[in-house]
Amino acid sequence: MPPRSHPTARQARLGTELRRLREASGLKARDVAAFLNSTSTQMSQMEAGIAGVSAQRIRRLAAH
Repeated sequence: MPPRSHPTARQARLGTELRRLREASGLKARDVAAFLNSTSTQMSQMEAGIAGVSAQRIRRLAAH
């Protein structure tokens, strides 16, 4: 999904929750990015709500 200049409230909330869960599990952004075959930059954008997160990635993270 292309980056947004202004994330929606829903996307920002999802990103905040993803970051909270990642930090609670003790993982670094680069570790999660590698697990998702992504980059640290893209992971940061997802957590900031700038880039969208696919349902497939959410399922992979939840299963992990």
